[in-house]
Amino acid sequence: MANDLKTYVGHVVNYIYEKSDSLYKVCEIMTRDNERIKISGYFNLEEGLDYEFIGRMGNNSKYGEQFYVESYAPSKDFTEEGLISFLSSDKFPGIGPKIAKQIVEKLGLDCINKMMNDEHSLDDVTSLTDIKKRMLIYEIKKNYETEQVYIKLYGFGLSAKMIERVFEVYNIKAAQVIEENPYILVTTVDGFGFKRCDNLAMNLNISFNDPKRIKAALIYTLNYVSYNNGYTYLTKDQLIKSTITLLSDDRLQYDLFLDSLNELIESDSIIYEDDRIYDKYLYECEISVASDFNKISARKTKLFSREKIEKALDEVEKSLDIEYTYMQKEAIISSIGNKLSIITGGPGTGKSTILKGILFTYALLKKLPVFSTDMEISVKLASPTGRAAKRMNESTGFKAQTIHKLLGYTHDDLFTYNEKNLLPCDLLIIDEVSMLDIMLTKNLLKALSYDTQIILVGDSNQLPSVGPGNLLYDLMNTNIFKTTRLNQIMRQAKDSNIIALSNMVLQEKIDYRIFSSKKEVYFFSASSTNLIDGIFTILDRFIAKGGNLNSSIQILIPIYAGISGIDEVNKKVQERYNHNDKILIRDEKLFKINDKVLQLKNDSDLEIMNGDIGEIIDIVNNPDGDYMRISFDDRVVKYSASNLDNLSLAYAMSVHKSQGSEFDNVIIPILPAYSIMLRKRIIYTAITRAKKNVFILGDSKLLDQSLLKKEYERQTTLSYRIKDNVLKDKSIRIDDKDIPFDTLGEYDMEGITPYSFME
Repeated sequence: MANDLKTYVGHVVNYIYEKSDSLYKVCEIMTRDNERIKISGYFNLEEGLDYEFIGRMGNNSKYGEQFYVESYAPSKDFTEEGLISFLSSDKFPGIGPKIAKQIVEKLGLDCINKMMNDEHSLDDVTSLTDIKKRMLIYEIKKNYETEQVYIKLYGFGLSAKMIERVFEVYNIKAAQVIEENPYILVTTVDGFGFKRCDNLAMNLNISFNDPKRIKAALIYTLNYVSYNNGYTYLTKDQLIKSTITLLSDDRLQYDLFLDSLNELIESDSIIYEDDRIYDKYLYECEISVASDFNKISARKTKLFSREKIEKALDEVEKSLDIEYTYMQKEAIISSIGNKLSIITGGPGTGKSTILKGILFTYALLKKLPVFSTDMEISVKLASPTGRAAKRMNESTGFKAQTIHKLLGYTHDDLFTYNEKNLLPCDLLIIDEVSMLDIMLTKNLLKALSYDTQIILVGDSNQLPSVGPGNLLYDLMNTNIFKTTRLNQIMRQAKDSNIIALSNMVLQEKIDYRIFSSKKEVYFFSASSTNLIDGIFTILDRFIAKGGNLNSSIQILIPIYAGISGIDEVNKKVQERYNHNDKILIRDEKLFKINDKVLQLKNDSDLEIMNGDIGEIIDIVNNPDGDYMRISFDDRVVKYSASNLDNLSLAYAMSVHKSQGSEFDNVIIPILPAYSIMLRKRIIYTAITRAKKNVFILGDSKLLDQSLLKKEYERQTTLSYRIKDNVLKDKSIRIDDKDIPFDTLGEYDMEGITPYSFME
């Protein structure tokens, strides 16, 4: 509340904590009333000078009671003692207390302003050389500029955290940039959604119908919808109507949006094609992917005949003591015998066994030792996630890695292998292709020779990628790929209730008698008010039987926010089951030793990727910066506290993030709070993450209703761009002219990206 605000005037006497990677500080000030107070916040303070601090009192678990600074400004009243202390500080080399005192005596208490405004103000200070005079005035001006920018940014109503982010990008030009066009922050600074920038613009008296505002809203909506819904385009009508929804301003006419949209098209800021509007980068990605697949398909490459493949496969069956079914044999023969192929099927259909057959048969045909360097150079196995790659390796015995690692992902978000440095590879096999978005696919294809043979493997019933595109679906709808659909459950998997339940979900009808067998799948009624208790009951029993909370059980939830969301469930599970008192706090994030954690972004320096799960094994408080030691799949990394924005607790995680992973046991809440996300694919994907047991907590009626909800098809044009595709109707089908989500409203946009609602 505003009446909680307090003001203190004083100067810094002691720094308790300074972050090396930001302006965050905890320090002690001496007030004008000779009172020592701990303060914390983001600021750049000059020693010896008095400042006016405005903020609120609070408590910190590590530093005790302190004053949280929300804004600050230099005091207009300088003291002689403060000025001498300031001028003799480390900021001004060669200026000791004696010379500083002479400066104050000569120029008076207004010495700072005099040095700022008059280059000859120090002429009478004979103890200073000309070089030191120039250096002192230069440093005074530089510090003053930085301070004035901060003060101006506070005046815009920005929080300390937001100011730090803006200053990091624009430095002393930050205030000027915002005054010219505050909407630029949407695309250049993390945490600035359109609504935040729009409020900033209103405070700067930018008109409600200013073309800058309308254009920014159109671009923001195009990106937001594309990345949230996985689209590569919107129709013109969709984009304008959705932007109108975003602004919710009756004073704005449709024609105003149309005029701004046309200007964006004419300036090549966005792409217009046949009434479809594309984000420029996504358009380039889709064009590139289609072009490369067309070229790979068109390149004449000598392939093995069906007769030779069948003969080699017969020998492999004998050597591996495996008897493949007719459909499995067809998958192996079609994949080796075609330049581009797809194998799709659900759990229990034998995809892993087929992959092994492909590799051994291909090695025999190529006359390569199966596990040899030559084979490793010729054949590459990869997957979008580390966990999926690990499973691929375990099931086949061959080396498999993430696509990022395969391409040599670098710290500057580039790839070592690209169109100028092709990946040495004759056969490429990619697993979990449903997770592959259009952007990563573009980079992958650019690194391949057009002679490369490609086999894509995945489950077409799973969720599509988090990022834009619908790769597996689109490629299955072209005839340059030979597709094998596996629909027969293998003998060893027929008794699995998990597979039976997943097939019921696909058939949109659950026979609840499956839960009465008390084998593998369990259903418990629950609501938002007792969900946490229900989860605790399952976890208590699981732990009592010797289960490992971090490695053997996973809670899967479709959304982050709310009392039943991922963030709250993680917090409750941490509080109940992890009592370790060695902690690390940054902003509102709290981590403890033994916590299960999830990486949210690719980090090439640490060699950890988005979706990797780890366990904190140590927390180190260090004057040069706190850090943690985290074990990711038996590899320990030193994780700086400055990177905590890229980490979250992982007792509960989203269904999207779980793709490519398997867990012994899975807990799946089904609650009305998740309704906007609950559909057949997300429930199917969650169930098929489990190897041993599935625990569903929630409402059976809601579960049944969710299976019948319409699955929105993603708006993409990839298959349309691939030659000879099987779609006779070349027009692009739009299922719904309105954008299929309830709201474009933003909540707390700090740290939120377009991926946040689907992570």
